[in-house]
Amino acid sequence: MTDTSKRNLLLADALFVVALVMIYSTDGLKDYPIFLSPLLIIAFGTCVIRHINHYKLTKRIY
Repeated sequence: MTDTSKRNLLLADALFVVALVMIYSTDGLKDYPIFLSPLLIIAFGTCVIRHINHYKLTKRIY
């Protein structure tokens, strides 16, 4: 796997964490739980699937 793929994986994880922190710091989950809860679950699942696929291809975590 190329360095670009590793960077994209790390960037996607960093953006997920930043979005998660912003949602919790502004109490957005309390205001809009019907919309944000499924989106957070889907985003987390996508991150996990991307990491599993990366591991299958490279046999390395990063």
